[in-house]
Amino acid sequence: MLAVALGLVAALCWSAHDVVARSYAERMGPFRMAFGVALAGAVVLLPLVLWRGVIWQAESWALGYAVALGVVYAFALGGLLKAFSLAPVSIVGPMTAGYPALVVVWGLYNGLTPVAAEWLGLVLVLVGAIIVGASSDEGAGRKTISKGQVVIALLAIVAANLGFSSAVVLGQTAAVSMGEMETTFVSRFPAALLLLPLLISDTRRSGAWPKGGSLAILAMAALDVLAVTSVNAAGHFPNKEFAAMGVSAYGALAVLLAMIFLREKVSKGQWFGIALICIGIACLGWPKG
Repeated sequence: MLAVALGLVAALCWSAHDVVARSYAERMGPFRMAFGVALAGAVVLLPLVLWRGVIWQAESWALGYAVALGVVYAFALGGLLKAFSLAPVSIVGPMTAGYPALVVVWGLYNGLTPVAAEWLGLVLVLVGAIIVGASSDEGAGRKTISKGQVVIALLAIVAANLGFSSAVVLGQTAAVSMGEMETTFVSRFPAALLLLPLLISDTRRSGAWPKGGSLAILAMAALDVLAVTSVNAAGHFPNKEFAAMGVSAYGALAVLLAMIFLREKVSKGQWFGIALICIGIACLGWPKG
């Protein structure tokens, strides 16, 4: 249950993160935004990491996993924000909420054995996420993606899904040894380094820094590091892969927040998918025995 709860914390953070991303990604440039979020995340975590002081005792293999986390996270965050520069939250959010299935498959391969209620929960969450993504109202913005950008948006979404699923596995493994905050902190630097060349191209294309952009970056960075740290922290608990299933709720939460703050429409099918996700999360957290 604790792993699922941590996943839900991450889902709430990332859904708010996505609403801000959609508001600024096109004007700021997705990779310029991703670079800023990665670097600002390190600044947010620095005082806590120094105060805890455990990073100096980190084992070399754990540091390697944290660096690898940063590499895959660069692809994940860059892909996500590129998608948000091309499509609305009601499409991108649900379509990037399916990656937890890959994490669960990895867990099954490594000995995860869900009970009947947990299997039901896994199925309901995944089916609900698919329904939310497939049932986007036409008025929600599907038509706002130009035909020439559809393939690019889909490739960006695939990169985000593969990157985030790999990041969960790497981050949870490293966090057991060096701590969840420290793992997240170290990962920010390789992520920023990989995004640097793309930042330069974005700066040339996107022009002036938008009003309120710095505050948006700081808010997104704080939400992002809290989300990643929460998922990494789940590595300390049994069935840690279920944290990823809690994260699956973020697509539905992002749709709801987009409805409230960005006035994007929510279809009847999406409401049904959201209900399935809620029931599935309850099944995952149901006490055993």
